[in-house]
Amino acid sequence: MVYFGLSYFLIGLLCAPYIFFFVRGKKIYVRAKKVKVFWAKWMCKAIGVKIDINFHKNFDSNKNYVVCANHISYLDIILMYLILPQDFAFLGKSELLKWPIIRLFFKRRVDIPVYRNSITKAARCLEEAKEALLKGRSVIIFPEGGWDDRIKELRRFKNGAFQLAIDSKVSILPLTFKNNYDLFTDSSDFSGGAKPGLAKVVVHDSIETTSLSRKDLISLKDKTFSVIQKELLNED
Repeated sequence: MVYFGLSYFLIGLLCAPYIFFFVRGKKIYVRAKKVKVFWAKWMCKAIGVKIDINFHKNFDSNKNYVVCANHISYLDIILMYLILPQDFAFLGKSELLKWPIIRLFFKRRVDIPVYRNSITKAARCLEEAKEALLKGRSVIIFPEGGWDDRIKELRRFKNGAFQLAIDSKVSILPLTFKNNYDLFTDSSDFSGGAKPGLAKVVVHDSIETTSLSRKDLISLKDKTFSVIQKELLNED
């Protein structure tokens, strides 16, 4: 058992000066991505996690997406930097601002915080996400809206990701983390122990939205839920 929080802290000490001084200016997204990949790789080495990624056939690394993934572990965030080669912004709950390294990325506007207790701020975060997509960046959203250690099953999706994809005419990319729950899950204790192992990930075929309107939002949401749910139930 490796202490996740200690690994995060030690590797964060290496990354923090670079983030503070160099993640800015015209190349902010390029530099930020490099730091994030470095951080994620060393976090995985520190806790002994390797990744098995299954990309379905129509994944295009040169295309931007609204990426929708199930969320049940802190590993979900870290592994995302090692899965998707293209630049992306996380749309994450404002509570993540308590994480020292991640807070720097949010404050540099590389990622987008979601303030769930304010309708005005929540609407603004969707506008920022649209701007990111217009710049050719992908946007990562956990449509369950959070996670709870007591509930392993996939929970009902919220509408925001699908409204964003339809309004922006950007494809949904479903992504399934199959077993991160078993490697590290403790939403109340970031400093808790993580178990070494093989993280299994499936990047599904994308779902086009170019011909959809807001009246199709529920069917798009249900289709994405079904894709991820089916994979979670698949024992392979």
